[in-house]
Amino acid sequence: MTEKRIRLETRSLDVGYAKDKAVVRDIGFTVRAGEVLVLLGPNGSGKSTLLKTLARQLDRLSGTVYLKGEDLHQMAAHEVARQMSLLLTDRPRAELMTCREVVEAGRYPYTGHLGILSREDREVADRCIRRMGAQELADRPFYALSDGQRQRVLLARALCQEPEVLLLDEPASYLDIRYQLELAQAMRSLAKEDGLSVIVSLHDIEMTRRCADRVLCLKDGRVDRIGAADEVLTQEYLEKLFGLAAGSLSMPKEKFEHYTRAGGKRLRMGYTTGTCAALAASAAAEKLLNGVWPASVSLRTPKGLRVEVTPEELRDGSDFASCGVRKDAGDDADVTDGALICAEVRLTGEPGIRIGGGKGVGTVTKPGLDQPQGEAAINSVPRRMITEAVSGICRAADYEGGIAVTVFVPDGEELAKKTFNPDLGIEGGLSILGTSGIVEPMSVQALTATIALELRQHAAQGEKRVILTPGNYGETFIKEQGWDRLGVSVVKCSNFIGEALDEARLQGYEEVLVTGHIGKMVKLAGGIMNTHSREADCRRELFTAHAALCGAGRNVCEKLMACATTDACLAVLEEEGIREDVMRHLLDAVSAHLEKRAGGMRISAAVFSNERGLLGTTQGTDRLLAEWSGCAPEE
Repeated sequence: MTEKRIRLETRSLDVGYAKDKAVVRDIGFTVRAGEVLVLLGPNGSGKSTLLKTLARQLDRLSGTVYLKGEDLHQMAAHEVARQMSLLLTDRPRAELMTCREVVEAGRYPYTGHLGILSREDREVADRCIRRMGAQELADRPFYALSDGQRQRVLLARALCQEPEVLLLDEPASYLDIRYQLELAQAMRSLAKEDGLSVIVSLHDIEMTRRCADRVLCLKDGRVDRIGAADEVLTQEYLEKLFGLAAGSLSMPKEKFEHYTRAGGKRLRMGYTTGTCAALAASAAAEKLLNGVWPASVSLRTPKGLRVEVTPEELRDGSDFASCGVRKDAGDDADVTDGALICAEVRLTGEPGIRIGGGKGVGTVTKPGLDQPQGEAAINSVPRRMITEAVSGICRAADYEGGIAVTVFVPDGEELAKKTFNPDLGIEGGLSILGTSGIVEPMSVQALTATIALELRQHAAQGEKRVILTPGNYGETFIKEQGWDRLGVSVVKCSNFIGEALDEARLQGYEEVLVTGHIGKMVKLAGGIMNTHSREADCRRELFTAHAALCGAGRNVCEKLMACATTDACLAVLEEEGIREDVMRHLLDAVSAHLEKRAGGMRISAAVFSNERGLLGTTQGTDRLLAEWSGCAPEE
């Protein structure tokens, strides 16, 4: 396992304002690249004193601070300023400065005594303003900003020094809940995406949970405890740290109470199989490296929400540990809801963390999926979550050897038969999935992602033709017509016809046949490419408009507008003897809208009714089908 480089280290450090009155003694810790270290402790415990000493605003009383291996107190001031920046609780006085000028002040370590900014300096400042999402504030007076806006600008100024270590002293003190969440996300992003080492003092426990990799606790003039956030931030220890009575802090476990709204309903979110696998791997690694099963394990998902659970099915031996975490899909209809997602962890002689699949986890057998053929169907984000969770346990245990993680699902093979996995070429079990770590009920994004995945898979196998159909009715009709035997893949796209066409074009498809029930397909005549009734339901209106264009009188139009179904509309048209004319008119409109969305792909459409069978096709459909069957006449 490759450790990230140590950026800052203290050894036997005493800090304070007088040698005989040290605030904190014998401080020793390290901070690595990409890590957030939170300083936690009661008021007056020395958090700010320590930060000011690290920033050389206070002299050390004794001991040493190393910045990238060099003695901090032997370095030139401008050299320190290029590698470390400090953001204090105190607000700077900048009445006559714009926000851009405040940010540009961060370039002074690079400008020389005259402070003249070069073109490159201004480009760096602009980049930092964009990085903190403060573009709209750049030309506003700094004094006119809210506290949350000021904090964004000051963070941009700190980044403008292009530091590798960022020190922040109680940055959330003046912020409301919204800006606290934004700040926690910003610190996490600066560490994980930009590789900064962040040392920050905080009072808020929940904010600490959201951003900390490790926590250093100060109490009674010493370092009381330092360790991984999930190890330190327990109810029992925090009550001890802050001198609270037992039970003062209520920290409910295993109740994931986060909600979203879909279709006007309040729905509880859940967490993915990938999150479960990472939690199980973390618990098993804890047992293997420290010898004790944790009462609970937790992690922060990529979405930023924290999940805490109690591991189940605990097993261990001399060289392994394994356990499971129960999947909670919230209010989402999911065949994996309640399934036990397990991980076995073993020590290895090879460096790094290797992740594989065991019983009940599928194997990828076709190209175009997240993982290559032959690999376990454990997607990239869950693999990263497992790696981060296990790496944190290894760091806390000072273990530098290798780890092998095997994910398995006891009932996975049976559950997989109820999913799309066999159609996608994932054999033998479930996929371990999750891009955000969180299940959002009725997620449109998840549905469209599944459609896009299947289209990418077929494209990866060199296919240039596809039949799109909204659902089971269309699939049955296609089989009845024998079109499923033409050697062209059939992809169900639900209501998302427009998104499916966009993805098909992106993947290089050349020929597309859209086949569907009249109830959905008639909406395409109005350019409606998401056919869910919640998006639009103008079936009667379209029938009525096109019937009028074909010569239908007021009486017929009124009958059509009174119909409850498309089949009822068809019955009215048949009574008037104009069904064929109206369908041709509608199909011409369908063809025009599909061609516009197809963007150059050759596209046709076929429309049917369960009661009446094939109702019609757009121009060119018969020839397309003939070519696919190899029966097209020569030109």
